[in-house]
Amino acid sequence: MATGHCAPAASSPGPSEVSSAAREPAALPASTAEPPGPIRHVIVVTIDGLMPEAYRQPDAHGLKIPTLRRLVAEGASSSGALSVFPSVTYPSHTSMASGVSPARHGIVSNRDVDPLQENPDGWRRFAEDVAVPRVWDVASAAGYRTALIEWPVTVGAKATFIVPDARSRTPNDLKLMRALATPGLFPAVAAAYPNFDARFRPGDISDEGGTDIAVHVLATGKPHLTFLHIFDVDGAQHEHGIWSDEARAAIENADRQIGRLLEAAERAGIAGATALVVASDHGFAPVTRSVNPNALLVKAGLIERDGQGRVRDWRAIVHPNGGSAYVYTRPPGDAQLEAAVLKVLEDDQRAARRGIGRIIRREEIAAIGGDPQAFLALDAELGAFFGGDLEQYETVPTLRGMHGYDPARPEMKASLILFGPTIAHGELASARLIDIAPTVAGWLGLELSGVDGKPLEIVAGAPAAAPPPAASGHTP
Repeated sequence: MATGHCAPAASSPGPSEVSSAAREPAALPASTAEPPGPIRHVIVVTIDGLMPEAYRQPDAHGLKIPTLRRLVAEGASSSGALSVFPSVTYPSHTSMASGVSPARHGIVSNRDVDPLQENPDGWRRFAEDVAVPRVWDVASAAGYRTALIEWPVTVGAKATFIVPDARSRTPNDLKLMRALATPGLFPAVAAAYPNFDARFRPGDISDEGGTDIAVHVLATGKPHLTFLHIFDVDGAQHEHGIWSDEARAAIENADRQIGRLLEAAERAGIAGATALVVASDHGFAPVTRSVNPNALLVKAGLIERDGQGRVRDWRAIVHPNGGSAYVYTRPPGDAQLEAAVLKVLEDDQRAARRGIGRIIRREEIAAIGGDPQAFLALDAELGAFFGGDLEQYETVPTLRGMHGYDPARPEMKASLILFGPTIAHGELASARLIDIAPTVAGWLGLELSGVDGKPLEIVAGAPAAAPPPAASGHTP
């Protein structure tokens, strides 16, 4: 890892929102070790769905993002980091934290494959499903203080401070989240921030609410390793479209939350020994069509429906991941069945309905670190994404933006910025999300063995502007 000296971190703009309760840290939790330095604290924050174009060409979109501008001007940034397949939240975040591909860590999609709807809310939230250590596991084993706040796939994870990414739609869901969180943490944050309950409520956990927790933890616990996930940008781009007023407002608000984290590190007296990683899990593309390959499998007799139109039995199923999908057969490995499924999908592709853009075979799935249990994967044409409707091949979506496509597509490139007093200014060359965990481990003097990623390299000099969007990609 190339390192150098940036200008000392200055306080980020904006007034402090921390009460006297948060300014007066309690006794720190016990730790048996301190990182060797010079970096002793690392904050990893993901702005879900943030495109590199936002911080490389902010003026083109009228963005007021002083904090991100400063990070790019003083730190190291990427014009587009390679995500994972599929380029969706849970696989990407697990790869960022573990340094390995979805094929190895096991979180190969956001949701379980569940054609019979036996677990309708089957998000892959549980830490026990991750097959490899994540960097906070190694940090905790070394005696370091760790914090996990709304980071995906952390229900049941072990950390000094934790608010796991659990379902949060109802008041009872929030009670469960409190029960899973570090005892006393929710009341302490609510005491420090009078508006916290309004910012962290069922069905509406805002970026401010998650950052309230992170700022409080930085002030009172000074963790050596903090992971925070904020996601309003992703929601705005899905619902309203890329570069919509709502999306731009969410990006500007995320910028304010990053500023709050820098201020918190300053107040805690740890800024001089802190490295900040700002990343996203994927890019985005505009969409106007939802295509539903399972309707083809129903017509071919490979999916049977009951009287209510739901799946009663199946021999093949398409599992959507936004812009991509996996195809599974039952039983797996039946050559005759696989040939029949492939023919259905290839016939549709030849019909030029501009739904299925590319059919990905097993060998390529393995090469890109995808699900080894899948027979095939599908990559949608830009402008379309995959849905699960069993009746109609094409439906009109309510969503305006989507991700999940092949991460090699320019539109799917993720954001990545490194910042801190010991981080050299320059360009992150050939950056990948799987490189984040080994980079963080190296900073903290930890050994994270057997990973697919490697420490990020900084090429000294001014970062180049992000390439202009493809004609079929971003829209103003």
